[in-house]
Amino acid sequence: MTEQATKQNNGKLVKASARHIHIAPRKMRLVTNLIKNMNAMDAIVQLQHANKKAAPIVIKLLQSAIANAKNNFSLDPQFLFIKSITADQGKEMKRYFPRARGSAFVIRRKMSHVNVVLEEKKKAKASKTKLGFLKKTEGKEVKPENVDQQDAVSKKPVNAAPKKSQVFKTDEEVKMNKVANKRRLFNRKTGV
Repeated sequence: MTEQATKQNNGKLVKASARHIHIAPRKMRLVTNLIKNMNAMDAIVQLQHANKKAAPIVIKLLQSAIANAKNNFSLDPQFLFIKSITADQGKEMKRYFPRARGSAFVIRRKMSHVNVVLEEKKKAKASKTKLGFLKKTEGKEVKPENVDQQDAVSKKPVNAAPKKSQVFKTDEEVKMNKVANKRRLFNRKTGV
């Protein structure tokens, strides 16, 4: 699948991987999910401020991928984006901890494999239509066509929340609710 994608983009995909890292993949994903679909250089800056054990490892991996792109494919690092970054589970080391009555408790130390794919994207020039809202109106004041519209705009209600109809309970219903609540509170089988 990745070979076909590489052929379609004329070799613009760059890969790097780190295997058998002694961090659980769940903890590694906390870091990798921060930088998905980001610019590679911005991702490194983002990770430098992340207070996680996995952050320096992912920084090193990103720098390796950027070096691969620069040296092997002659791509500009400024235009590299993270197309995909995955943290998969690797091997599991089993360690044992003594517990009561001579039994052993298994400790599973999980490893992770991290794969990153970078893609080069050239930034397109901003079109004039997108920047049209930035142009200032030259002395033109926009007025509503009708005076009724102007009055309607100025007379908006502040609190437009619908009023709830109040339901009154009889004394018997209130008393039954109290009894039911006491039963629920002191019933041992509910676990409350």
